[in-house]
Amino acid sequence: MSQEPYKLLTLVIPTYNMEKYLTKCLESVTAPCIPPTLEVIVVNDGSKDRSLDIMKAFQQKRPDIIRIIDKENGHYGSCINAGLQMAKGKYFRPLDADDWMDTEVLSKLLNVLKNCDTDLFITLRTEYKIDKNNRHIVTHFPFRNVEYNKIYDISSFNISEHTYGDEFNMHSMTYKTEILRQVNLRHIEGICYTDFQYCFLPIDHIKDFIIFDLYLYYYFIGREEQSTSVQSIKGNLSHICKVINSMIHHLDSQIHQNPTILANQIHFIDKALNIYVISLRWQRKITEQNYPEIFNVIDAVDRYHIQNRILNKPYFRLWRKLKTRKVLNLTLTLYRWAHIRKFRKMGM
Repeated sequence: MSQEPYKLLTLVIPTYNMEKYLTKCLESVTAPCIPPTLEVIVVNDGSKDRSLDIMKAFQQKRPDIIRIIDKENGHYGSCINAGLQMAKGKYFRPLDADDWMDTEVLSKLLNVLKNCDTDLFITLRTEYKIDKNNRHIVTHFPFRNVEYNKIYDISSFNISEHTYGDEFNMHSMTYKTEILRQVNLRHIEGICYTDFQYCFLPIDHIKDFIIFDLYLYYYFIGREEQSTSVQSIKGNLSHICKVINSMIHHLDSQIHQNPTILANQIHFIDKALNIYVISLRWQRKITEQNYPEIFNVIDAVDRYHIQNRILNKPYFRLWRKLKTRKVLNLTLTLYRWAHIRKFRKMGM
């Protein structure tokens, strides 16, 4: 009986009603050039379309790579949790079912990983966007002021000083599986935006990382159901509040911290705050029931002196000073009046 190949990398693909996109995604990671040192765990999250059939077809083609988890719907985080529990790879990362990877780059990466032992490795991402005029826009995201293929000590590397925007994110970061298990990474289930937990939670438990000059991940923008779409962000304010509050709880539980590590943790909280503020200013009114979790976020922003660009805008300053629900609702009303054309154009 032949021994199963050692798995260098596990990809987990959460899938809910993704028959339109899943084939492209799986083709990119199961081509003949991909060695069996890759493990792909495809999680069917209670799909009602043909997603499971597509998974099974690819499993028949590459049984040495594809593994399937078929479960009831539990949202994105539950899929990551299930995949991490099952993973055999030395490294672990998510891949969204509507995204894909550059197959040749993936093959090259798996060869490079034979000699890699950093706690985290970073690859580069490409955004593939279809705009409202059906134009296809491709954008590459390099790093700033970094040396590729160099091992960095995380305790002396300030992320914000080396990025233009979101270069350190779920699409680029791949942690050692053992690190994720050591920190007991468990995504909050039933909500969106838990990819911030994946980036944030292990960052204070790693020693080193390396950035490869490899454009591996293709991030697709243009699907209305995406959690980053206008309607999703507006409707999921409580989701991002829960995620940020869980990150803040982690910071509050720490007794002491390296200043650079703390700055890196705040970097990820700041990125989550952008979603929070965008969702907040699209609300018509905040109820008494919903206000506590919203207040907890802004209170933590002030306690940790987080300088979020949008929260520092003039129309939020009075609320940040008084921190009452009445002032927040007045702020939201004034914002809506000032941007009434924008809101009407967006159907809001």
